Amino acid sequence: MSIIVEVKQGKLEGKENTSALSGKKFCTFSGIPYAKPPVGDLRFRPPEPAEKWEGIFDATCEKDICIQRDEILGGVISGSEDCLYLNVNTPEDPNAIETPKAVMVYIHGGGYVWGSGSELWHSADYLVEQDVIVVTLNYRLHVLGFLNLDIPECPGNVALKDQVLALKWVKENITQFGGDANNITVFGTSAGACSVHFLMLSPHTKGLFDKAILQSGSAMVACTFSYNHQSLAKELGEKLDFPGGSVHELLDFLKKQDASELTRACDSMRLEFLRKYPGRAGAGLFVPSVETVKDGALLPDIPENLLENVHPIPVICGATNKEGILFTRLTSPDTVAKLKADFSIILSNNFKIDPALVPDLSDKIKKYYFGEKEVDLGEELFDLYTDLLCYRFHESIENLSKSSTPPYIYEFCYDGNLNLFKKFLAGGIYPEPKGACHADDLPYIFSMKILPHSPPLIGNDRKVIKNMTSLWANFAKTGTPKQDLWEPSTYSEPRYLRIDRELTLVDGKVYGKRLEFLKDLLDPVIESYRIL
Repeated sequence: MSIIVEVKQGKLEGKENTSALSGKKFCTFSGIPYAKPPVGDLRFRPPEPAEKWEGIFDATCEKDICIQRDEILGGVISGSEDCLYLNVNTPEDPNAIETPKAVMVYIHGGGYVWGSGSELWHSADYLVEQDVIVVTLNYRLHVLGFLNLDIPECPGNVALKDQVLALKWVKENITQFGGDANNITVFGTSAGACSVHFLMLSPHTKGLFDKAILQSGSAMVACTFSYNHQSLAKELGEKLDFPGGSVHELLDFLKKQDASELTRACDSMRLEFLRKYPGRAGAGLFVPSVETVKDGALLPDIPENLLENVHPIPVICGATNKEGILFTRLTSPDTVAKLKADFSIILSNNFKIDPALVPDLSDKIKKYYFGEKEVDLGEELFDLYTDLLCYRFHESIENLSKSSTPPYIYEFCYDGNLNLFKKFLAGGIYPEPKGACHADDLPYIFSMKILPHSPPLIGNDRKVIKNMTSLWANFAKTGTPKQDLWEPSTYSEPRYLRIDRELTLVDGKVYGKRLEFLKDLLDPVIESYRIL
């Protein structure tokens, strides 16, 4: 059955879909252009709104994802530069919706180097059953999304500006799908959560969304912000044999390069970085940075200086209990061997600290996490990577907890059949570690069609899906996830919801004692959290 909806740009034809959770029917409009293709002279520039079309646009199938080196398909280059599309999912025929529904806009993760809003990873089956409208989207990745040459033709952060334009499109058009344009929640995982937080810090995004959910990421996480974007641009030019010249000549040179070659060059730079800094918690080179071109700048300053201007909106934020499982697999392959040989790199490759202090501090960290054990790939190392990743994430939480709208905090601990990121992206660890790794909460919110044979939705897995989606959807509808259980976390009274087979409100902070140890040890001596 086809469904026709008319938006500002023209008419769209969507299709009926079937939920993997219950078999319930819902409607999907896929591959809707929200911007002009960012190709040719528009490469590296802020996005421009999509043009109108004649006739009925076929929104029954998805369009290309943004060009990337696919981490799942063995490193092949996939996707296209023509990728600025979004998908809208409604719990029923939009033309039959009488009372506008809450809207949830999802920004995907992937370290700013891979990922998409595709239903292969983010099918809205589970969430639409909670009677909300779900929007997923693509945005430009790696150098195509974050090259910053400090000139109007290449001002930086165009990927974040893609997200902003998509939100503007939603604001202007979602009523046509039965959505409430005055009740929009933006949420994301990993780099998507970092993006959401960047948008919350930007002076140019107020009014575009009303609530936010940060899953395992924030603007404060060290690997999500660059302080040396100029040298990265120069290094990329050298890798591609740029003969030298002005910044405008470099831009002209990079605009002439094939997008796949740019992607390969960026990935090569990233791998070289990981080899140079083994033990680094997280990865990414072309990421958000300060914009010196002030006209239209989303990030006119570093995140630390923008925190006091964070939008005062309801927020959910949290992490998984074993974030570090994934990041021990995404660092240099021989990281464990290098840590055994010189454990001090765990500090020097993550923080800027007086080198004279590093040996003693490293010994104290090693003793705290490993005791008398040898450093190896196991629970102790997973906990250490978890804490390194979340070290500054919790600074974001504390900042929000002092605001007039203190956040709802969670820790996702459930270990079930759908912990797909641990099972596949962190594969090769034997025996399989216990707990939920980075992004393992995501398959309990979205159905993932990437799997040819998905695990059956039974027992506790189904229960956790219903708990997660009802919490997220209730928050999107009302600003309160679960009135009779989950209370906000304030600076003086921290608390969080432990999401497992059961839901339990816990007094205190997530990873409380471990993070207190690290902060007491390192805060007095850290000169900078950023080494990139």
